[in-house]
Amino acid sequence: MSGLAQVARWQGEAVSGSDRFFDRGEASDLRTCLEGEGIAIFPQDGSGLVSVEEAVTSVAVEADIPDLIEAKRRGVPVMSRGEYLWHLARGKRTLAVAGTNGKSTTTALLGWILEQNGCDPTFVIGAPLKGERKGWGNARLGRSEWFCFEADESDGMLDQYQPSLGVITNISPDHFPIERLREIFSRFARNCRDGLVLNADCPESRDLLSGNAHPLIYSIRSPSDLQARKVSFSGDRSTFELSGEEFALPLPGLHNIYNALAAIAAASRAGITLDRMTAALQNFPGLKRRMEVVYSSGELVVIDDYSHNPAKITAALTCARLFGPRVTAVYQPHGFAPLRRLHRELAAAFSRGLRKCDRLFILPVYYAGGTIQSGFGSRELAAEIAGPAEVLALPGREELLSDLVRHPRSGEVILIMGARDPTLSDLARRISRQLSE
Repeated sequence: MSGLAQVARWQGEAVSGSDRFFDRGEASDLRTCLEGEGIAIFPQDGSGLVSVEEAVTSVAVEADIPDLIEAKRRGVPVMSRGEYLWHLARGKRTLAVAGTNGKSTTTALLGWILEQNGCDPTFVIGAPLKGERKGWGNARLGRSEWFCFEADESDGMLDQYQPSLGVITNISPDHFPIERLREIFSRFARNCRDGLVLNADCPESRDLLSGNAHPLIYSIRSPSDLQARKVSFSGDRSTFELSGEEFALPLPGLHNIYNALAAIAAASRAGITLDRMTAALQNFPGLKRRMEVVYSSGELVVIDDYSHNPAKITAALTCARLFGPRVTAVYQPHGFAPLRRLHRELAAAFSRGLRKCDRLFILPVYYAGGTIQSGFGSRELAAEIAGPAEVLALPGREELLSDLVRHPRSGEVILIMGARDPTLSDLARRISRQLSE
C-alpha cells in the first residue's frame, strides 16, 4: 500500500491514508517517510475521508473499519489494492511477478536490472530496497514504458491482470489451498499477452507448460532455456554460470539463485542481454527483512527475515546454516487463520529443518486486528514439531530476551522469522544490542 501511495503522489495526485500501526505509534519511520513525500496521514477513524475522490483498501484490513464505513456513507468509490495497482499501470508495458515465494526479491532484481541498464522503469515491490533511495525504497516512478510489479494472489486480483509478460516463481500452499492456487495461476498464465516465464524445477509450475505457447523456462536441476550451472553459495554471495556468463549475486541461498534466474529470464524478454545483467546483479543492494544481517561478529550473527510459510521457513533455515553451525530460530506466527490452515505444513518444515544443536522459540501469534477464531496457537504448533531440537513456546518477548542472554552460545545464528509485524525488526536489533553488550 505504501508503494502505491508513493507512485500516486509522485504522479502528482493528492494522497492521504491511515494505518492501525501508525495509530499505535508503530512503524514511525515509515510514517515519517510518507509524510516527507507529501502524503497526509490520518487516524483510522474515518476523519480522513472528508475530501476524498476515491479510496483504496487492502485485504489485510476488515471491511468494517471506520474509514471504509465512512467511505460508504459518503458514497466514495472503493478500489482494492490490486485494482488500483492495475490502474496505475495502465498504458504501460507491464512485467508482473507472481508466485507463492520469491516475488519481492524477483521483482526487485528485475527492476534493478532494468534501472541499471538505463530502461528507467516504474516498479512497486513488497519490501524496500536497502541503501539510499527516493521514498521508502519499495517503489520507483520511471518515465519509460516499463512497469514492474509484484502480483500477489492474496487480494483476489491475480487472475484478472493481463500483463505484457508474466513470471511465476513457484506455487505452493499459502493464502489458498493448492487446488485453488492451480486455478488462479492457470488463469494468470493464460492472461499474459506477450509471454510467460516459468520455473521448470517447480512441479506445479511445470504443469502450466502445456497450456501456454512457447513459455521461457529457467531451472537449476531440469533441462530448460536458462539452466544455471556451477552453482555455489556462501553467507554473503551466490555464484552460477548461465550460457557462458558468470554471475555473482550478493545474496545467500539456493532460493535466491532461483529468484535471480526468474529476473534474468524476464529481463531477457525485455531485450537486455546476459552480459549487461552481470554487473547489475553483482551490485544489487538487497532487500530489508529478506535474510537481512543486522548484526555480525565472530561469535554471533543475527538475521531478520520475512519467512512465514513452510517453503520460506525451509529456505531460511537452510540459508542460515551458511552463516554458522548452530541456529536459534525465533518464529512469530502471523495470524490465527493462517496458523490453523497451515499448522501441519509448518510443523513439518520445522521438524525437517532443525537439527539437534538448534533451538526454536515460538512467540505468541501476532494479532493485527479483526475477528479471532481461537483454538490453535503457538503452544499447539510447538507440540506438533518433532525431531531432536529444543522447541519452546514462550509467553512473550521478554522471556525470549532473558533466555538468550542467560544461555549465549558460541557460533550462534539467531534467525528472526515472521510477517506483517513491523516490530520484529526492532526485536532483531534489540537482541543484537543486548547480546553484543
